[in-house]
Amino acid sequence: MRRFLPFALFGAVLSCSDATTATAPPVEPVATYVYAHSFGGATLGERISAAIAALPETGGVVDATDFAGAQRIDQTVALGSATKPVELRLGNVTISASVVPFELHDDAKLIGNDLTLVTQDSGANLEWLVTGTGLSNCEIAHLTIDGNRAANTQPGSGIGLHTAARCWVHHVVVRNTVGNFHPGIAFFDDGNSDNTIEYNRVENIGTLTDYADGIYVAGPGNKILFNRIRNATDFGIVGETCAGCVIEGNDISGTPAGIAIGSGIAGFTSPGNVVASNTITGGSTTTWGIISVYRTGGSSLVSTVVQGNVVRNVANGHGIFVSDADQVSLNGNVLTSIAPSAESYGIFVKDSRNVSIVGGTIDSTGGYGIGIARSANVAVDGVVITDTGRSSYYWAGIALDALAGNSTSISLTNLHIFDRDPVIDTKRMSYCIDLAQGGTNSGIVVGGNLYDDGVNATGCRNGNLHIGNALRVTTY
Repeated sequence: MRRFLPFALFGAVLSCSDATTATAPPVEPVATYVYAHSFGGATLGERISAAIAALPETGGVVDATDFAGAQRIDQTVALGSATKPVELRLGNVTISASVVPFELHDDAKLIGNDLTLVTQDSGANLEWLVTGTGLSNCEIAHLTIDGNRAANTQPGSGIGLHTAARCWVHHVVVRNTVGNFHPGIAFFDDGNSDNTIEYNRVENIGTLTDYADGIYVAGPGNKILFNRIRNATDFGIVGETCAGCVIEGNDISGTPAGIAIGSGIAGFTSPGNVVASNTITGGSTTTWGIISVYRTGGSSLVSTVVQGNVVRNVANGHGIFVSDADQVSLNGNVLTSIAPSAESYGIFVKDSRNVSIVGGTIDSTGGYGIGIARSANVAVDGVVITDTGRSSYYWAGIALDALAGNSTSISLTNLHIFDRDPVIDTKRMSYCIDLAQGGTNSGIVVGGNLYDDGVNATGCRNGNLHIGNALRVTTY
């Protein structure tokens, strides 16, 4: 029996070691889902900040959904840090703030329950109510942001993010902001990219003296989709220095102008954008279009598609305005009642190159249906143009050159143009196509066009085609 004793002792040692490991105290996990009501503070803002501080460096969720009614934030709530992602969930509360209520960082989420309201104190004059700088992958959703415009006077936005990437703003109401060059929702500064702003309602933005856009985004790859914009006091939507941006499915009314895409900043370009399937009702601008594709600084805007949009019931301004652009396609747009009492055009192309206008309709304008000025290689095909020139008796369905310059390489084919008035002497449209409004236009093809409605409205008052001093004109 003694010969086995060493092995028995060794077994006893192992048994003791196992027993010691089994009785070691467990390590308490750090909570990554906490409730704001579990933390002290005189205000909801203080409780939320304390809860955020208690989260581990890996971040987590702060649940404040059980708070209701009037609440306060008097010290800005920072949702995490560059390395600590935080999601804040809010319930049926009305949060008033004396300071900017929320500052977002990387991977931050600010989520309401559709009954959440965030506003500012009277006289607080905050520049924005939700902000963040140099951040990515943030989300703002399901809350109302009210700027309390009636009781504040300094420039202000509802949401003002700076140099943001891959952020998502959706199902948010932004309303009653002061404006003064501060849009309702704004992605300011260079460096914004790949953000999505969708399914929001933006209303009552700025005033006529402190005007502002509804939504403004600068930078490449951004998407502005299916928003409803009411009563902004400048443009409904602006895509500045965009590249590969998409503005689609938005419904805009009560704004001076609808959508602008392009560059007004020297050194920046704005290529490869799409403006599609938006509906814009109303508008009044003396210098721009209800949809504007433009350059006022930087390189010429290139490769932009404007298609399937509806523009209607405009008081003043061109339906679509293309200025200093290259490689622009205007496809299947429907333009109706474009300032019949003003000198506004359905489509105005000036100082541009390589523009195609294909399909769609233009009905009832104050000036030309389509005006082309100081431009080259413009092709118009398959467009229906009716009852243009309602403001006087000298406008045409299509006119060159609307600004008394020279246009070259123009193709006007397969068009359907006529004035509905069956009495020739009372038709408002002077010519269906006028090639001699000014300048010396050359290299023009006109063919395959129809100048009646098939019933009783035939052509235009002075004729279907006026060549004038245009050179190298081919007709068929």
